[in-house]
Amino acid sequence: MNQSDPPNRPIKSALRAFDILETVHALEEPTFTDIAEEFAVSDSTLYDYLETLTYRGYLTKDDGTYRLTLRFFDLGAAARDRFPVYRKSREPLKKTADESGAAVWLMVEEAGKAVYLAREMGEQSIETHERLGKREYMHCLASGKAMLAFAPPDHVENVIQRHGLPERTHESITTKEELTAELDRIREQGYATNEHETAEGVSAVAAPIIANDRVYGAVAIAEPVARMRNESRKQRLIELVTTASNEIELKLTYE
Repeated sequence: MNQSDPPNRPIKSALRAFDILETVHALEEPTFTDIAEEFAVSDSTLYDYLETLTYRGYLTKDDGTYRLTLRFFDLGAAARDRFPVYRKSREPLKKTADESGAAVWLMVEEAGKAVYLAREMGEQSIETHERLGKREYMHCLASGKAMLAFAPPDHVENVIQRHGLPERTHESITTKEELTAELDRIREQGYATNEHETAEGVSAVAAPIIANDRVYGAVAIAEPVARMRNESRKQRLIELVTTASNEIELKLTYE
């Protein structure tokens, strides 16, 4: 069974518990009534779920609102530390942020989506909607496309079948034919770009991290579109992400 395949006999109570946690996360400190509006269960059943998750330390309740606890931070930090590419990327990411002045991200793929695994901020970097741990569709990110371009064709097909090609903005790729042509270009030039594809006003360049015949992730630089449209600036950022990815590849191969 592939990790992306649904289980033959899912445990409904486990699925509901995770659905509740994800709902609390999405609603940002909801009340019991807010959560109840999302689930077709009795109030007493929902209350028991919330009490159990609170008892186990995954939720906390303050002044009538629920929120996730820092136990998830502990679990997430431990999971991140197990990625070899994360351990090898710290110095190259910091160096790239210092030299570019921009926000530099380490991206990996998990279950067909791109995950923001690490970040370094340069002096001219801007805050965007991205955050550590966030999962995003791969087809609308420079980093996601960079990883897909060097993945086996059957894997790309699996990602499309599982997640589709939803339109995040009017610039997003939404057909398999468009994506195939884009991935061909990326393989030829060795890097990927996007402009307005995930969020209006934001551009990015990214280079894949490939070592031992495996795609480990990608290095990406995100900037306002206006800066990236300066061709000399764009070429400099492409050079920086490519250099950073090469350094990480060497560390993964020889250290």
